[in-house]
Amino acid sequence: MENTIYDKVVQANIDLHSKLSAHYNTCEPHFRPENIQNVENSFLSAIQNLNAEKMLDLGCGTGFMIQIGKKYVKEILGVDVTKAMTDRIDLSGNATIKVINDDTAKAELPANYFDIATAYSFLHHLYEVKPTLANAYKALRKGGRLYVDLDPNYYFWEGVNKLDREGNYDFIVKREIEAVTYKDEDIEKSFGVSKDVFNNAEFGKNIKGGFKEEDLLQTLSEVGFTKINFFYHWFIGQGSLINDEQYDKETRFKYAEVMNQTLQKALPLSKNLFKYVGFIAEK
Repeated sequence: MENTIYDKVVQANIDLHSKLSAHYNTCEPHFRPENIQNVENSFLSAIQNLNAEKMLDLGCGTGFMIQIGKKYVKEILGVDVTKAMTDRIDLSGNATIKVINDDTAKAELPANYFDIATAYSFLHHLYEVKPTLANAYKALRKGGRLYVDLDPNYYFWEGVNKLDREGNYDFIVKREIEAVTYKDEDIEKSFGVSKDVFNNAEFGKNIKGGFKEEDLLQTLSEVGFTKINFFYHWFIGQGSLINDEQYDKETRFKYAEVMNQTLQKALPLSKNLFKYVGFIAEK
C-alpha cells in the first residue's frame, strides 16, 4: 500500500507542476524581489566559510535556487521529477548547470561530492522526507551543509485548520484560512487540477499538516546530520503589513521587520504565529 501511495504522490506532483509550469514564476510569491533577496541572504549564511563550489538543488523546479546559487558556485546539479518545470530553467551564466528528471529520493548522485545542497519549498511535496534527506546526506562532502526553507510549520497550519471558514475574524485571519485550508479549490478553479491531485502533490502540507521541528530534528539526526539550526519566518499578518498603502514602502517594511524581530525573540512561544519553517544542517 505504501508504495502505491508513494507513486501516487510522485505522479500527482508531475501532473500538478506540468500544469503550473508556464505560470509558476509569476504566480508563486517567493519570486518577488524582496523574497529573493531574503533567500539569497539565507543562502549566503548557509555557505559561509564553506568555500562552496558545487551545489545540489533538490526539487529544483524552474530554477529558483539555481538562479541564486549560480552567482556564487561553479557547478550545480538540479533534480526534479517534472520535465515541464526543468525545461524552464535559465542555464546561462558562468556556472555549469546540469539537470536530471528523477525522484530526489532515488536519483543516483555522486557520493561525498557537493559542498551545499538546497531544497526550497520542496519537502512538503514528498510522501516521506527521510529518503530524500538521506540521499542529500550521502551526496554532501564531510562538512557540507543542507539548506531547506519555506516548508509549512505544523503549528501554524494546525491552528488555521481548526478555524471556521465562516467565522467572524479579521481579514488577515480569513485570508490565511482560504490560503491554508481551501487552496485546493483555487487551484482547481484556476488551473483545472483536481483537488485530489493538488493535495497529494503537497502531501506533507495538505495531508500531513506540515512539519514539526522536533520531528525534523529526529529524522535529520537519524540520517546523520549535525549542527542543525532551525528558523521560522512569515508571521501572521506580515503580508497585510507590507502591503498597507497608508504607509510608504520603506515604513511598511520597517514596521514588518520590527514585528518580525519581536516575534523571533519570543520563540518558542511565538512558534505557532510563523507560517514557515526551515533549517541548515551540517554533515
